Amino acid sequence: MSDSELSKLLGSASPDAGCDHSGDFMDEYCDLMIRGEPIPGRFAEFLTHIGNCAACREDTEGLLAALRGQEGEEPEPR
Repeated sequence: MSDSELSKLLGSASPDAGCDHSGDFMDEYCDLMIRGEPIPGRFAEFLTHIGNCAACREDTEGLLAALRGQEGEEPEPR
């Protein structure tokens, strides 16, 4: 088993925000990512969590994909 596979299985020993707390950061994190802004240090536990939790990682990736899709859409006429 490679180190990468082992890390995915065991997760990180760094502080982990947990699923409930990560939801508080997901929207803001995705907005920063879409705008290409640096991710502040206060997101460290969130980043550890999405590295450890496949469900939250998939939610984050899905939100990023949806936001990227909206960027390419034409605005609706008023």
